[in-house]
Amino acid sequence: MVNELLNYAKAETEQLRSGESFALKDLFKGYEWKRIKQGEKSVLGTLFLNFAQSTETIEIMKSGNGIIYQKKN
Repeated sequence: MVNELLNYAKAETEQLRSGESFALKDLFKGYEWKRIKQGEKSVLGTLFLNFAQSTETIEIMKSGNGIIYQKKN
């Protein structure tokens, strides 16, 4: 389930324009995000952060209360 969510989030980043900032939950429709269990959100967040750190297309902008990402070229 979490891997499917991760693949969905990765695919959604392809729809973003260069320079757009986003949080992980922005990649999901509101009701979809609310349906994900808290434990799965935590794992998904870690997996997406690892993905962002390993790709050239996403930059990590801010962390703390929440991580903000930015789409690169």
